[in-house]
Amino acid sequence: MNKREKAEEIFAWGKEQRTDKMRDSWLLHLRSAAKVASVIAERIQLDADLAYAMGLMHDIGRCDFEAGMNHIMIGYRKMMAEGLPEIARTCLTHSFGLKEQVETLELSTVEDTEFVKKYIREIEYDDYDRLIQLADYMSGAHGVTTLERRFCSVLARYDLAEPRRDLMGAYKLKRYFDEKCGVDVYELFREEIAESPFRGIPGDYEASLAPGVYTKREEAQ
Repeated sequence: MNKREKAEEIFAWGKEQRTDKMRDSWLLHLRSAAKVASVIAERIQLDADLAYAMGLMHDIGRCDFEAGMNHIMIGYRKMMAEGLPEIARTCLTHSFGLKEQVETLELSTVEDTEFVKKYIREIEYDDYDRLIQLADYMSGAHGVTTLERRFCSVLARYDLAEPRRDLMGAYKLKRYFDEKCGVDVYELFREEIAESPFRGIPGDYEASLAPGVYTKREEAQ
């Protein structure tokens, strides 16, 4: 069984773990990230099957609907247990397009928080890390989308510590792949982006898939 097939098997397992009304949006987010990652990977001569598996698994830790940012460690541990260390890595790195974002991370245990901080500080990002970060940025709860749409949705519900920094970091990441692809990456997904609805209102599930570290706003009464 190759990594893509293994990821599909785990995806099916993850689907069975959730029964909440947001499950289908989460599954579509994973599918969209897998597509973005595999299409770009093939264009720039990375392993498209591995990229697909990484995209499909990057948020598998959200099989626990209440996980929040702890999803990165849930996903990491699941992938390590399945003998998929390369994919385990992107379960952590996808949330930190800018390494400094990890400094405000707080997980449910001190041990997990310190593990992730040390991990992110010490590794050198490669093109698979960067690719899954971009795939996450371009995958909302309704399909492939643009950075602009994603950030509007995120900002509608969450307080980012440094939103301008985070947005500029995302644009820099996109430009990196624009250059490697020899084309604006949006052009590779023109139909999907055109058909993907924008729902950037507070309470939209897309916001709960926000990349990076964020603080939830108090809901308006």
